[in-house]
Amino acid sequence: MTKTSALILVGAIVGLVLGSSMGIAVGGTAYNAMYFLAPTGAFIGWLVSRDKDADGRTSDVGTFSSNSEFGLDEDSAPKSPDNKPDEKNFFMGLFWAAAALLATLWNFQIDLLERVGVLNSFVQRPLYFLALCICISLFFPPFIGLYILAWLGAHQFGISETSKYRADIN
Repeated sequence: MTKTSALILVGAIVGLVLGSSMGIAVGGTAYNAMYFLAPTGAFIGWLVSRDKDADGRTSDVGTFSSNSEFGLDEDSAPKSPDNKPDEKNFFMGLFWAAAALLATLWNFQIDLLERVGVLNSFVQRPLYFLALCICISLFFPPFIGLYILAWLGAHQFGISETSKYRADIN
């Protein structure tokens, strides 16, 4: 499984799950939001799979290399006796894609803090991240769960003070 296809699949699944409990009313009728959010999630997964280099050009992140953390290269993936791909590698690819989407959400927050001009304060005092989470959660309670999941996803990609808590999704 390629990284791109894993990100697209996880994005579509997230869109299906979120959209299944919502509706969109248009033109005197209503539709289940999953018809809109599943393709949108897949598109967002594809956008996350695009890697920007130093020149601002985008390139596809490609396949999982054989020396990657999960060892999910399609050619070198171990096959089961009935010639099917190893299911463990498939699920590890989906786990990586979910962590990458969450880390992208974390990086979005870091970009916002940088644009506002307060990122250096957050880097010097990391407990400000917790304070921000609590303050926003007072007005929008589901945010705390999403924030913790985004932090866990970003933590999988090695956030640290030296990188200004930005996840390096590779």
